[in-house]
Amino acid sequence: MQNNSLVGSWFINDFHRKNSMAAQREVQQMSLHPCSRDQKLAQIRRIKEHSATTKESANLERSKKL
Repeated sequence: MQNNSLVGSWFINDFHRKNSMAAQREVQQMSLHPCSRDQKLAQIRRIKEHSATTKESANLERSKKL
């Protein structure tokens, strides 16, 4: 068990603490129900597609400003 005074010093503020704790809960939940290889590959593909789309739209907006 960890000392609460130490835990408090790990976070910048309450917002950071809440987000960090939520992320830790999500990771713990995901570890209980791991994805299959196919699900992981599909997720990677979606992230790459979204990233490319976002990058393209950012570049388009940037070119409009010039």
